[in-house]
Amino acid sequence: MNTTELYLYLTACAVNGIAAQANEADFDALWQMTLGHNMTALAAKALTGTKAFKSADAAEKHRWTNALNNSVKKTMLFDAERRLIIDFLEKNGIWYMPLKGAVLNAYYPSYGTREFADNDILIDPSYMKTVRAFMEKRGYFMRCDNFAADEYSKDPFYNFEIHRELVELNDYYIEIANYYRDVNSRLIKDEGNGFGFHFSDDDFYIFFVAHAYKHYKNRGTGFRTVADEYVLLNCGKLKLNFKYIESEMRKLGAEQFERTLRSLASGLFSQPEQMKKNLERLSADESEMLQFILSCGTFGNFENLFKKEFQAAAQNKSPTGARYYFKRIFPDISRFKYSHPFVYNHKIIYPFFLVYRNIVNPIRHRRYLKREIQTIHKIKSDASEQK
Repeated sequence: MNTTELYLYLTACAVNGIAAQANEADFDALWQMTLGHNMTALAAKALTGTKAFKSADAAEKHRWTNALNNSVKKTMLFDAERRLIIDFLEKNGIWYMPLKGAVLNAYYPSYGTREFADNDILIDPSYMKTVRAFMEKRGYFMRCDNFAADEYSKDPFYNFEIHRELVELNDYYIEIANYYRDVNSRLIKDEGNGFGFHFSDDDFYIFFVAHAYKHYKNRGTGFRTVADEYVLLNCGKLKLNFKYIESEMRKLGAEQFERTLRSLASGLFSQPEQMKKNLERLSADESEMLQFILSCGTFGNFENLFKKEFQAAAQNKSPTGARYYFKRIFPDISRFKYSHPFVYNHKIIYPFFLVYRNIVNPIRHRRYLKREIQTIHKIKSDASEQK
C-alpha cells in the first residue's frame, strides 16, 4: 500500500486497539504525513508492532518510539497541570468545564496517543482577571486575549486557553457562535467536586462536531478530526441520540457535514484490514471530504482561508491582487462587528482605528503577513497558469 493508505491503515488499527501488519514503509514520507496532522504518536502505536518497523534501523526506531513516549509524557504533565488549575478554581468557587481535547483524550484506546497543542477550560467569565493573576504567578504569559478566550503559554510546552465564551463571534460561523451564547443552560453539574460542570453525551458530541465544522469552513481541519469522530462513536462510553443530534445540527447549519463525517469515519475505520476497499467504497461526498481534510494539516491551512478572502474581495468581478490588498487595508466596517464591536458601534472613530490597525498589525503580525503575501502570490500564479 502507498504511504497515504498506510497512514489511514495505521490510524484505523490504533483507534480500534488492534495490531497492524505492514512489511514495508516509506518512513520519511509517513513521518511527514503524520507530523502534518499531529498524529505521529497514534501512528507509532500501531507501527511499532509491524515487520517493517522491526527491520528498520536503530535511528528510525528511536524516532517513532521517542514520539510516542514524548506524547505520553506530555499528556501526563498536562493532566497534572490542569489538575492544579482546577484545584485553584475549586478553592476560589469558580465554576468551570474542561473542553475538547482535554476530554477527548480519555476516550482513545491507549493513553497519550492523541496529541494536542493546548488544553481548553470554560470558566465563569467574571473571574477572568482572577485567573490571569494566578496563571501569571505560575509563570505563564498571556500570548493572546480575544473575544472567546485568554491564551496562556509556559515553557517547555504548556498552553492553556481559558474561555469566557465557547465560540468567538465571526461571520464565517455566526450560527455556531449564536447557538452557544447561552451555554450555561446546557451544563450539567459534576458529581464529586464543588464547581465542575460537563455536557451531556449528546451536547459534548454536538460541540465536537460544531468546533470541527467551524474550522472546516474557515481554514480547514486535519485528519485527526476523523479519528476523533470514530473514537467518539465507538468508545462505548457515550450514549448518543442521533434524532436530537441531527435536529441540533440543522440549527447549526452543519447537518450534512456531521452526516458525511460520521459515515466517512465509519467507512474508513470499521475494517482496517480492507483499507483499499474501504477507500473505493467511499461516496463522492466522503471522498471529497477526505481529500480536503488530508490536504489541510492539523489546524487547516492559511491558503484555504486566503482563497476565500481573495474571491470575496472581488465582489463579483475578476479577482485581482490589487482588489484583495485594497480590501485588506480598507475593509468595510461590517468586518469589525464582532471582533471590534466598539469600533463598529462608534463609526466616527473608524478612520482612526484603520490608521492604528495598518501601522500596528504589520509589526505585530509580520510572520502572518509574510505568509499571507506569499500565499496570495501563489494563488495568483496558479490562476494565471490555468488560463
